Amino acid sequence: MATIASYACLQTALLVLWCRQNSTKTAIAEPALALIESFVLAALSFVEHRNSKKPSKLIGTFLVITIILDIASVRTFWIRSMRNIAAVFTASVVIKTALLVLEETPKTLLGEKEKIRETASGVVNRSFFWWLNSLFLQGHRGILETEDLQEIDSKFHTDHVSGPLEKQWERAGKNGRPSLLKCTFLAYKWQFAAGIIPRLLHSGFNFAQPFLIQSVIVFVSRKETSVQISSGLIGATVLIYLGLAISGAWHKHMSYQLVTMYRGGLVSLIFKKTLKLKTTSIKDSAPVTLMTADVETIVAAGASVHDIWKAKSARTGSDRYGVISPAMEPATVKWNEAVQKRVGETSSMLNQIKGIKMMGLTDFFRQMLQGLRINELKVSARFRWLLVHFNTLAMISAQMTPVVVIMSAIYWTKSDEGLSVAEAFTSLSLISLVTQPLVMILVSLMQIAGVVGGCRRIQAFLLLDDQGTVKETPDVDAVTIQKANFQTPDGNPILTDINLRISYRTLNMFAGRVGSGKSSLLKAIIGEITPVEGTVKAEDSLAYCDQIPWLRNTTIRDNIIGLSQMDEKWLSTVVHACALEEDLQQLPQGQETIVGSGGEALSGGQKQRVALARAVYSRKKLIVLDDVFSSLDKTTADTVFHRLMETGGLLRTSTVVLVTSKVHFLPFADFVTVLKDGRIVRNQVPYSEVEATETLNTIKPIETKDTMQQDIVKISPKKEIDLARKTGDTDCYKIYLRSMGWKVICIVFPASVFGAVLEAIPQIWLRIWTEKGEGSKDAHYAGGYVGLVVASMVLALLNIDYFLIVGVEKSSNNLHEQLLNSVCRAPLHFFTSTESGSILNRFSQDMTLIDMSLPLAFYLTLDLTLRGLVQTGVVASGASYFGAFLPISFLALYLIQKYYLRTSRQMRLLDLEAKTPLYTQFTEITTGLSTIRSFGWTNELLDESFGMLNISQKPFYLMFCIQRWLELVLDLFVAGMAILLVTIALRIPGTTSEGAIGLAMVNLLGLNLTLTTVIDQWTTLETSLGAIARLKSFIQSTPNENKQGETEIPANWPLGEVVFDSVTASYSGKSSLILSILRLVELQAGSIRIDGQDLASLSRQNIRSQITTIPQDPVNLSGTVRQNLDPELLIQADEILTEALRKTTLWPIIEARGGLDTDLTELGFSVGQRQLFCLARALLSHSKIVLLDEPTSSVDSTTDHGVRQIIREVMQGRTVIEVTHRLDYVTEFDLAVVMKDGRIIETGDPKELLVQDSALKALHG
Repeated sequence: MATIASYACLQTALLVLWCRQNSTKTAIAEPALALIESFVLAALSFVEHRNSKKPSKLIGTFLVITIILDIASVRTFWIRSMRNIAAVFTASVVIKTALLVLEETPKTLLGEKEKIRETASGVVNRSFFWWLNSLFLQGHRGILETEDLQEIDSKFHTDHVSGPLEKQWERAGKNGRPSLLKCTFLAYKWQFAAGIIPRLLHSGFNFAQPFLIQSVIVFVSRKETSVQISSGLIGATVLIYLGLAISGAWHKHMSYQLVTMYRGGLVSLIFKKTLKLKTTSIKDSAPVTLMTADVETIVAAGASVHDIWKAKSARTGSDRYGVISPAMEPATVKWNEAVQKRVGETSSMLNQIKGIKMMGLTDFFRQMLQGLRINELKVSARFRWLLVHFNTLAMISAQMTPVVVIMSAIYWTKSDEGLSVAEAFTSLSLISLVTQPLVMILVSLMQIAGVVGGCRRIQAFLLLDDQGTVKETPDVDAVTIQKANFQTPDGNPILTDINLRISYRTLNMFAGRVGSGKSSLLKAIIGEITPVEGTVKAEDSLAYCDQIPWLRNTTIRDNIIGLSQMDEKWLSTVVHACALEEDLQQLPQGQETIVGSGGEALSGGQKQRVALARAVYSRKKLIVLDDVFSSLDKTTADTVFHRLMETGGLLRTSTVVLVTSKVHFLPFADFVTVLKDGRIVRNQVPYSEVEATETLNTIKPIETKDTMQQDIVKISPKKEIDLARKTGDTDCYKIYLRSMGWKVICIVFPASVFGAVLEAIPQIWLRIWTEKGEGSKDAHYAGGYVGLVVASMVLALLNIDYFLIVGVEKSSNNLHEQLLNSVCRAPLHFFTSTESGSILNRFSQDMTLIDMSLPLAFYLTLDLTLRGLVQTGVVASGASYFGAFLPISFLALYLIQKYYLRTSRQMRLLDLEAKTPLYTQFTEITTGLSTIRSFGWTNELLDESFGMLNISQKPFYLMFCIQRWLELVLDLFVAGMAILLVTIALRIPGTTSEGAIGLAMVNLLGLNLTLTTVIDQWTTLETSLGAIARLKSFIQSTPNENKQGETEIPANWPLGEVVFDSVTASYSGKSSLILSILRLVELQAGSIRIDGQDLASLSRQNIRSQITTIPQDPVNLSGTVRQNLDPELLIQADEILTEALRKTTLWPIIEARGGLDTDLTELGFSVGQRQLFCLARALLSHSKIVLLDEPTSSVDSTTDHGVRQIIREVMQGRTVIEVTHRLDYVTEFDLAVVMKDGRIIETGDPKELLVQDSALKALHG
């Protein structure tokens, strides 16, 4: 306030001085208004200080503008020798400047760590991005982590950005014509409007340059000099180029703030919609692709919104290219669809990687995915060709317009007096400004087409039908279903005429054969499938445990607790009841052990028990369990069942609905429901009624015992640290260049260098031509000018065409193949310790960057950098002494980029790494929707996801901010060059000529535009190279399971003899025996020999492909039944395929739905039916060794009996090794091996062992 008081006193003195000089009323009005201004400033400053910690934007902007105007007034007063007024006015400007400094000082206390530096900064601070200095210092001195990044404005938080877009979308939906593109614009229209004024200012400063060029050339052409005029021109240069730098940085900053809001709003909208979708819709829509590809495409184009509308030439250009533009959208859509298919298949492979490796299908999947990649690149070639055609038209417009204008002037409008140097180069500068947007359209057209296609794909996803809320809360019973019928989307019945009542606090069991509809009835109870007729009412307090357990990639403890309240005592009770204590005791980290993606680190039984423990821990009133004991041995299953379901069990006070294939549990049920062919044949009856009928014989279970499974592996979270993130990694460039091939490099690089030089020659030629004077109409000059322009244009077109069509396809194909090979060669333990979302992110987002952003950014950065160097040389020729400053300028640029890159490289990687947990979370949500909704955890997981989104927004936004800092610094560098050039030319006579200064200033204008564009492209290149860096890091850090010295398998191998010799492996348990044979786990000691060949010396892939394996978790391929049965299409006759399906009882179902060419996913097979399908696939193999890992764990006893008969008949004469906890058919085997704690405790003929006091007899019971 004291500063404002001083300023008021000086204004009072000025008013007195003006009055004493008998000035006009107008002259007196100015100091009078300034005095009033001081009082308004005092009041406004007081109010702002009390109500806000942030510096006042209004006061800061006012002070900056008035100080600039006052400086001009001070100069005038001193020139006019009005010394008293000039002295006081100068003092008032100094005081006003001090007031600005004070206003710019953040009011937030320095000790507050949570302050947001950007919003706590003043107008000048934010205009020059000084608030980023602390971030640059931190990045320069050490390694940046996401936790170290400063907070960003709360307006970018999901809570703020999701609401407006959601409201617009809901409003548009009610009107019946929703448009996501329009809704996105309207939701953030005020942020869009914030960038209009700085963009208009930037355009104004841009178009002031030609007039400055004309004035400077005219001044140089005069032999006399005027200090005042030259000073005015120098001042105008300062104002124009500083204005260009600040307005350019500020309008782009506003655009990238808008982009950050777009990203937050769209991702949150996709998240919310996903949690409402039907589970069947998730498989078809691949929402993770929308997040990784489409949203990123949309936000990448968001920064160009103000560059498109501002230029009339851009609008004219869009009309000119109206033939091509409509074709780009469908081309982009088809490209994205091809990307979605490839990413979906990759996700399917990663989710089934254990079974795929066991079955030896790794090479098949690798070839299939690479084939999809090749097809994807062929589809994208259509888009690249359109881009080439558009580039041709843009190049013609940009290069030929100057030719037409100059030639028209010389031979038509100026034919009498000739075209002067000033007119020629002023015209060139104007043409450059007008045609520059066409080059920008070249960059943004791909993005714009991507925006339209991406918005339509996201919009189609948002318009999918929700799950709905048909399920109601019952009045009396826990579950009531009345006259309900359920169908598939294509009208096939799932459940028919269902009537069911389940009372509270009862134990209810559903039984039936495979495919009878048991799991579907559970889905109906929890509301995941809705009736086409009838009603479903169920208790809201519900927990659901799926037949395929859903686990998140976190600790065992967190998986059990889920989103329920922490209760240590209850947790211990639940762990004991679910028989997990012994497993956890063997782990150094106990409950803190990470389970891996999808629970890959756990055995099937352990996954079921952890998922069951989560349901029990939740203490819900209604517990719905889908065959949760199918993968447990009898001992463990009985123990868990006793502790949970029998008298005094933890669940006896709850309402339990249990689907089970273990019928020995049925006597404990209060009520039993039996299903057959989608109908209830026994409805909530006591077990005694079921026992007295033939129904029981069709579902009778196998009574088994077994030892406890102990396959948990210690997994630690993997934190990817790029040690080169601070100093940079030139290998990224080398990798990308090598992926193109030397032929492409040897063509593109020399052509780019020669093209940059050739592009500048026509302007030099024009200078020589116009300075010639008398011979200005010489045809040789005209022909030379036109010829040079045409040659430059043709070379540039051929170069970019070759790069986009040949180089890009070759590079993208090679990089994907390297990544895919690395994944396929990785050992099994790699997938249990690495998040699947992290791997999938490399195939989705990283490949999208490599395909879409990296090629054009790389080419334009190279081309524009070379062009900028040539332009700098031409500028240096504009004045005699200017070239002496170039070494200093290049040194400054080197230091700037070195300082910048230390932070930007780290921020680039932090941006990509911060997205990985978000994508992992999203993938987990899509696979566990039924469980999430049944537990009522939708809102909690949404909040958790939004928190991850907020974290990822920080590096995303700050990366844009530091890029604007660099752009501002380089624009200020160009401003310095312009000021220096004009000062030398105007103040030192004889250092330049009209043509030289005109040519230099036109190239300076071009250099300014070039640097602006090259920074945009370089920042895109930086982000895209992050994908290459992650690719390099992944390939280098991913272990290769193939070892040197491994040989190919002998002919006619194997014959069937398997010998284990003192084998010790890192895993323990029955399934590990099969993994050891398949070389999926390393032997620590001993050897395994087949037909006398030590498996350690043989190729792993050959071993797996020559042995028939049926894994515990069925492997499903996309495509038809035929493709799934015979992936490599080795069998031509349909009769062979159908016979295998008949033997597994699946052919009637498949035949009724269309036969072998039916899409397998449309059949909706249960887990048991999927196991039977895997058996049918195995029947087509002729291998002499067959490995079976719990092949009938999810089927009923009748089906199991049929499977045993098939094994006896079809696999006669083969070596069959089966891991099982069902022992009813153990006597059919020639040898029984009993294991405990990873050791063989007994072997022998099972018939003999069962009549002795043996371990096998104890297990058989």
